[in-house]
Amino acid sequence: MKIEIADKAGFCFGVARAVKIAYENAETESKTACFGMLIHNRDVTGGLEDRGVYTIDDISDAKPDMNIIIRAHGIPKTTQEALEAKGANIIDATCPFVKKIHSIVNDAYAKGNTIIIVGDPNHPEVKGINGWCENSAYIISSEEEIEQFAQKTDIKFVTVVAQTTIRKDFFKKIINFLKKHFTNVEIFDTICSATDERQKAAEDLASRADFMIVIGGAESSNTRKLYELCKEHCENTVCVENAKELKNYINKGLIPETKKLVGITAGASTPDTVIKEVYLTMAENNEMNFAEALEETLKPIKSGEVVKGVVIGVTPTEVRVDIGNKYDGVIPVDELTDEVNPDVESLVKIGEEVEVYVVHVSDRDGVVTLSKKKIDAVKGMEELKVDFENSEILTGRVIELVKGGVVTIVKGVRVFIPASECAERYINDLGVLLGTEQKFRIIKMDVDRRGRQKVVGSIKSVAKEESEKAAAEFWASAEEGKQYKGVVKSLTSFGAFVDLGGVDGLIHISELAPTRISHPSEAVKVGDEIEVYIKELDKEKNRISLVKELKEQKAAEFWASAEVGKQYVGTVKSLTSFGAFVDLGGVDGLVHISELSWQRVSHPSEVVKVGDQIEVYIKELNQETGKISLGYKKEQDSPWVKATSNLAIGDDIKCKIVRILPFGAFAEVAPYVDGLIHISQISNERIGKPSDVLAIGDVVDARVVEINNETKQIGLSMKALMAPVEEEEAAPAEEEAPVSYTEDSSFTLGDILDAE
Repeated sequence: MKIEIADKAGFCFGVARAVKIAYENAETESKTACFGMLIHNRDVTGGLEDRGVYTIDDISDAKPDMNIIIRAHGIPKTTQEALEAKGANIIDATCPFVKKIHSIVNDAYAKGNTIIIVGDPNHPEVKGINGWCENSAYIISSEEEIEQFAQKTDIKFVTVVAQTTIRKDFFKKIINFLKKHFTNVEIFDTICSATDERQKAAEDLASRADFMIVIGGAESSNTRKLYELCKEHCENTVCVENAKELKNYINKGLIPETKKLVGITAGASTPDTVIKEVYLTMAENNEMNFAEALEETLKPIKSGEVVKGVVIGVTPTEVRVDIGNKYDGVIPVDELTDEVNPDVESLVKIGEEVEVYVVHVSDRDGVVTLSKKKIDAVKGMEELKVDFENSEILTGRVIELVKGGVVTIVKGVRVFIPASECAERYINDLGVLLGTEQKFRIIKMDVDRRGRQKVVGSIKSVAKEESEKAAAEFWASAEEGKQYKGVVKSLTSFGAFVDLGGVDGLIHISELAPTRISHPSEAVKVGDEIEVYIKELDKEKNRISLVKELKEQKAAEFWASAEVGKQYVGTVKSLTSFGAFVDLGGVDGLVHISELSWQRVSHPSEVVKVGDQIEVYIKELNQETGKISLGYKKEQDSPWVKATSNLAIGDDIKCKIVRILPFGAFAEVAPYVDGLIHISQISNERIGKPSDVLAIGDVVDARVVEINNETKQIGLSMKALMAPVEEEEAAPAEEEAPVSYTEDSSFTLGDILDAE
């Protein structure tokens, strides 16, 4: 009989991390408790209780200054906040993969999304996740439940996550259903990769085995799913929590005898020690060589072996790996990559499985030194030989400048690229390539005199092929007036060369900006991505003239929608003594100097300058002549509007006399706004002329008697504030018609000028 343990059986990264945290805190003097069952394995939790770490299930059991370990499954946000409010010291052992789901759900809830959790509603992990969206999520554990959910009509945007231990095939069914019924679905496949790999390994072993043993706690969801999966492929499948329970099965005669293959797998909460005990118990029952079986389970690791492990820690100088041995493995950074000052966290992630080479085992120090580079290089060299034979195009980051060229890394192998092969055109400064991703192909592979493999690459050969292909495609479809996105390649005093993808075109300096510039660098810089149009093409000479916009097209678009009163944001293109020309996008309009300000200005430069972006509106336009008259100053900013906004007929004001004419006097009501005091309204007694009573500069009291918004005139009366003069009783006079004190007087212009 053969006994085989499935790959990936036992502790996953999150469980191993939680157990490690718990045991480390069991050694402290502070009272420590786990909130909820740390993991679903009574052997582990029993061992923790022996060390004084008990399980509590109610917030009221938490005490101030008590160390509370959050279980691997996580807890609701409100529960954690309540524990903190009790004064407990929170030690978060939540699996990082579960923690990520908390963050996804919390963010989605804040956006107002409807949240679906695919999983078991009674599982503590699902309850914990739901607690990060105020328990508003829909928990889907069957296809019937998702069909019921699809009947809802008020769903706008859906965010979907999965319990980390849910079966992959079930999650896919739910996702496919949602995609058919909802358009706005945000899907996060949060099934733990270790869970998926464990299930695949168990499925593979069960399909070959005559008898399967699944080890795990009764409360463990992933163990239950492993059992169901194995049962589908092997009818003789049992689920036990430990070796003691397996012995009960054996003693009751429930374990069939087999001379072939017995498979063993275990849930994520099952320690390696329990797996070994079950293995040995089964071996003993089937009269295997017990010593050999024990040796098999405790097989030591040796230098030169290739093993698989899970990343459990990352620092800037090393990566710690769980390799299933009594010692953890360590990958020094120089055995991880050839990059200088690498970002280690971007190269490997916690929880990731890696294949490594055992460099050295030190029983004295309890350290296993590992190398990922050696594994990558061996595999990579074999792959590169195939790539070389097939002239494949590869991609690698340039990591080092060396004498005569640069070095890049691809598939774990250093590739030397000579300076002559670094670009289509020779580069004087190879430093510009450092840190960049480059496409290249292997042009030479041989062994040097020291027996080392030497690999030579060429960026030039790939770049040249791509340029020729791109140029051919460009000329096949190029036509005047067509728009392209290009990259500014170089600048000269007369313009900018733009790479259109294999070919270069020139934008003359006069086409780079709406205003005159002295050098192209004032408008663009090398590396800028810009949109251009082809102005002229000469296929024989391979010359391309470019512009940033087609003026004829822009002008046509403008006239198609232009109308009096329409507003635009334009660029001041030039200034003259009589106004400012403004580019409206393909056409120019004139803002007359009188339209630039409500105050008198002697030159447009007092208000605007070339290059300014200003808001204008069309006053007049004539498409036949191409003339456009623009307005700039706004009515709400006029002195009249400002002066009359808080002024009403009947208001009494103080005002200063600024002009005196034969028919009355003008007084300043507000800056740039005057009101007329008609001669008849200067005094309650008859006067000969206004200058007999008033002088320029006098400040007088007056009443507003008329405001004419159409003519923008204000009528004032000093007389209205004076007491009436007693006169001798006379015969009643005819009733006078109402007088507008702002009407034009009967004086001639000559009379007014004489008075001035």
